[in-house]
Order: sequence, then structure tokens, then C-alpha cells
Amino acid sequence: MFPDLNTVEVKEQASYLPAGIHQVSIVEMSNSNQKQGYTGTPYVEFKVSNDQGISNLRFSGVEKGVTSENAARVRTEIFKGFLQSAGAKSFNDLPKACKETMGGKITVCLREREYWTNDKETGAPVVKKMVEYKFAGAAGKSVTWKDSYNKTLSETDQAAYQAAHDAFIGSNVEVASDSMPF
Repeated sequence: MFPDLNTVEVKEQASYLPAGIHQVSIVEMSNSNQKQGYTGTPYVEFKVSNDQGISNLRFSGVEKGVTSENAARVRTEIFKGFLQSAGAKSFNDLPKACKETMGGKITVCLREREYWTNDKETGAPVVKKMVEYKFAGAAGKSVTWKDSYNKTLSETDQAAYQAAHDAFIGSNVEVASDSMPF
């Protein structure tokens, strides 16, 4: 059933980098065009790694007629800043600029961000955390971490989560009371 089991090497699973400042190497690049059937916002994603783990840095692109002018400007500035820090020199050709970064070293700041969503299985509102790209600097550049980089739920999001949570609990209580035999 499993031939030559003695000769197979099991690779250690890489852990994900936590929030903080990390010196990493750029090891892989992909984009939304490579994902068959993808219809969302276009993106470019870089996989970076060091001895402590890996991180996937996703940069959302601009959708004509959908992305606001301000969002388009900010997304473009963030992405170009990453490319420059990673050593890209030419920006007239996006694939070429991305290829210039491959194998390079870079300093990245990753932050932790809270958000709320509905659990896929139960439908219950839940608060989750994700680690995402904040900014980059050239390899070896001294960067100082600030706790303010991490983002917790805003008051508006907390209120929306609480309202969704209360509604979910209320709907489950009604269902439970309707199923009582007396």
C-alpha cells in the first residue's frame, strides 16, 4: 500500500511568522491570474521566509470602476514601496519588477489585525486574528516595532459584532424553546 516507506523523508511543517519585524528572503511569487476561476480583486502574493517561519504577503490590486481613486493610490504606493525595498529597479513592466525581487532579502513589518466573521460550520459570529503585511525596508535596515501597528476591532466593528452575536444567540434561544416538549 505504501511502497518504500523507510526511504521517504517527512518534511517539517513551516510555522507562520508572528507580528513583528523580520529579516526574510523572498522565495516565491504568484498572482490572481494563476488561480483558475478566480473572480475577486486582482492581487500579487509573495511568499517570504526565514529560520523562524514563512509569511504570505498579499497585495490587492486595483479594479477599474470598483476601487476608489484614494484606495488605488494607497495600494499602488504600498506595493511600489515593497518592490523598491526588495530591490526592484524597473517599474514599467510589472512581471519584470516582481521577478527582480525573487531570492532577495528584505525587512518586513507584520502586524496582527482583528476582524469578525461568521463561523463556516455554525454560522455564529466569531472574532479572529490574522497577521498581515504593514511595510518593508531594505535588508538590514533598522526598523522599530510599535504596538500601535496591531489593530484590534474598532468601536464600530465591536458594535456590529455584538449585534450579530446577540441576534445569533437570540435566534438559537427561540429555536431551543420551540423544541421543548411542554
